[in-house]
This record gives sequence, C-alpha cells and structure tokens, in this order.
Amino acid sequence: MAARNIARALPHLTAAQQHQVNKDLWSNLGRLIGEFPHLKQIDAESDSRLLFEGLEHIQAAQKTGKPIIVLSGHFANWEMVMIGLGKILGPTGALYRAANNPYMEDWIVKQRSAFMPIQIQKNTEGARKMIELMKAGTPIAGLVDQRLNTGDPINFLGRETRAPSAFVKMARRFEAPIIMTRIIRRDDGPDKTHFKQIFYPAFYTPQSDNMQADIDATMRQVYDVFEDWISERPADWFWAHNRWGD
Repeated sequence: MAARNIARALPHLTAAQQHQVNKDLWSNLGRLIGEFPHLKQIDAESDSRLLFEGLEHIQAAQKTGKPIIVLSGHFANWEMVMIGLGKILGPTGALYRAANNPYMEDWIVKQRSAFMPIQIQKNTEGARKMIELMKAGTPIAGLVDQRLNTGDPINFLGRETRAPSAFVKMARRFEAPIIMTRIIRRDDGPDKTHFKQIFYPAFYTPQSDNMQADIDATMRQVYDVFEDWISERPADWFWAHNRWGD
C-alpha cells in the first residue's frame, strides 16, 4: 500500500527514488514503534531532545486573546507534537481516533497520559468537549491528514479524497487562529530520538456569507501545507494507510 501510494502521489520520482522513500518510511515507523513505550521518558528529557522553531508565531496568536487551534499530520514521530505543545501552551485538548483493539486502546491512552492530559476521543461527546475547551480558552490540537469517510471532498497530492474539517469549522465559529506545526527528526543529536518542532504563521478561516466556501478555502490552505511538507521530506509522512480509499 505504501509503495502504491508513493508511486501514484510522487510520479516525478524515479523508481529507485520511490523505493528509497518507502525504505526510509519504514525505518521511521520502526523508530516510532520503538519510541512509543518510552514516551514518558522522552517527555521528561524533552529539554534536550526537542528544539523549537517559530515560537514567535505562537506568541503572536496568544496575544489575540482567542483560543488557539494547532494542526499537524502524521510526520516523523507525531506523538512529539503534543509533548511540544505541553511545554509551550500547557494543557491542550488533543483529539484522537480510538484504536479498534480495546486492549491496545487502553495501553495507548496510558502511554499518552504522561504528556497528553486532555485526550478527546473522536465522537459526538468529543465534539462537545472541544466546544467546552474553546469556550474556556483552552487550546486544542489534532492530526488532520488522514481520510475521513464523512469528511469534506478535497484534492490531495493530485487525487480526490476526503478530509476531516471539524477543527476548521471550530476555528470559524470562534474566529480562532490556526497554527500548523510539524515534527522533524534531527541529525545533530547523539541518537535519532532528537527532534525539532516547527511552528508556522497563524491564519484564519474566512467569515463570509458562504460557510462551506470558507471551510473549503481553509482546508485547501491546510492541505497545501501538507503537500509542501511531503514534497520537502516525503519519507517523513505515513504513506502506509489507505488515504485515498481505493
């Protein structure tokens, strides 16, 4: 599946280059799986393991007095997104999709509890919780690069698919700044479990009379950023899932 997705989305690469992207993808995923049971320790050591870039964008958004929405995707070790936000923003609501296996779900929630105090399961109750947090001024965050069958249509890497737009709808409702962030593995540390978290300038959902057009325009902006990140570091993204539903 990963090889097929890479070939379809990155046809400008040679077969050898596509193979290398796939190989590097699995190397990263292997590291992520190995790191997951040690997230509590990684969080405790984050002062040395995690560097930040673009903090001025977070600071500017905070000055607006609006609750901040932080969006990212499945890049490098995406669990580091919330570790970083905990250091910068304090308690932040994190929306997630529950694992299909209930035993694995309990284990994942437990592993994340050390650095993700506000875990919000993606369901009707979770939507209400997000609204409560926004009303209280608490920042919320989520990974919005995966396919959602009930999501809004969008073209992603040249193919039609659907994308989750709940965060964008929330941003429009509360006139909240949206900040994109991503995790990159550093090459200057003693091992590969050293990262950099980059924050990008805030943008806002338009407030026109056409709500759907406002949402579509903002989702296009979010996915243009994802495409830029993938173009720059294609092996960082999680290709090994049925993103396009085919």
